[in-house]
Amino acid sequence: MRVHFVGIGGIGMSSLALHCKINGNDVYGSDIYDNEQTEILKKAGIHVFIGHDYNNWLDPDLVVHTPAVHFDNPEIIRARREGVKVVSRSEFLRDILDGSTQFAVTGSDGKTTTTAMLAHCLKAFGDDPTVFLGGVHRSLEFGNYRSGKGPIVYELDESQPEFSNFRPDYLIITNARGDHLENYNSDAGFYRSCFEKLASETRKIVVTFADDPNTSHLGTYTFGKSHGTCKLHSRVVRDLQQVAEIELNGKRYGLILRVPGEHNVLNAMAVLTLFWAAGYDPNRVLEALKDFVGTRRRFDITVLNEQQKTYVVDDYAHTPDEIRSLIAATGEVFPRQKKIVVFQPHRYSRLLREDGNFAKALKDADEIYVTEVYSAFEKAIPQLSAKVIVEGLQNYGKKARYFPKLEDLLGAFQPQENTVYLFVGAGDIIKVSQNFVQNYKKR
Repeated sequence: MRVHFVGIGGIGMSSLALHCKINGNDVYGSDIYDNEQTEILKKAGIHVFIGHDYNNWLDPDLVVHTPAVHFDNPEIIRARREGVKVVSRSEFLRDILDGSTQFAVTGSDGKTTTTAMLAHCLKAFGDDPTVFLGGVHRSLEFGNYRSGKGPIVYELDESQPEFSNFRPDYLIITNARGDHLENYNSDAGFYRSCFEKLASETRKIVVTFADDPNTSHLGTYTFGKSHGTCKLHSRVVRDLQQVAEIELNGKRYGLILRVPGEHNVLNAMAVLTLFWAAGYDPNRVLEALKDFVGTRRRFDITVLNEQQKTYVVDDYAHTPDEIRSLIAATGEVFPRQKKIVVFQPHRYSRLLREDGNFAKALKDADEIYVTEVYSAFEKAIPQLSAKVIVEGLQNYGKKARYFPKLEDLLGAFQPQENTVYLFVGAGDIIKVSQNFVQNYKKR
């Protein structure tokens, strides 16, 4: 079968394309830009058209499109005129999953790391999982994808209501904060009902965050800071390693992690709870988690100068809660360093909905540089600008500056001793971070 992927360079689409190719299909696709994922696809023998065009056409049997692509896309128009079946990314993934044992992770925060932890443990147990990850992890052959013969582990994107149509065997819901409420007609009840449907359709075990008001009641088992099937008693941070004492079903255990932050302890607790409920020995899970390393752009550290205590941290955090957790974790790992945040907001709809929460989340940094919103294909909202974050920070008495264009940040600041630079956001802020590091190395 020949499959055409529209938006093939996306993190979710590229993993599906790789799976399709590895399983013997003829695969090609298109995307607006070249990126790291399109380069990986090309190396795997997949042709990628750059730009969307009516003539990007190699007579496919099936067309798969990303949620960012709409029916006015020229390749979708041609598929319909040619009578070729068109399916969404979500529909295509469901077809792949059919008949397999499924481990799924969904939620507003932490799903990429939690999915990676699940996959890491299953690999350590010798279960040979296939993995679809919404990020890049060093242990996966293609970064965001691994081909295996065992169960399928996948990150379930909750940004569209379609996610409620899946039927996993095992499910973790990290939390549900309405981060994409605009895709649910701004209806909180409809949003919650989609999580309820997914949980009710899950065939074996559902694990939820005990402290989440929207989904805690949906769990067969729960994890939480102070209550739940699995709860946190204490946590000690030793540089990049943290040791936690947790209680699972009334029994105490020690959890050792090489990734920082209380939020990652909670992610690990979710994984431990699920495996315990599924019949795995908790001690095997804890042993496997000792070796887990973080996903790319999740507290991803570059050491610029160890003697001068100068570091760069890249992180995908793009919601106020994630940013708050990131800055708190940075304070634990680098308690004596100055913290400078370079932030690129992601989506105008999120900036509008959060209404001042970004400034509240960022105010614990020492200095903050903010660039304009990365639209992620959304239309700009008139009179709404990331400048509002800087104004909010200045009202808190913080040193903050606004840069209208991403390139304006280049050269806007120089490396200082005893400082951690955090490049934060889900867009292309990584380009500024990479340039910052390269310029430092040249000097």
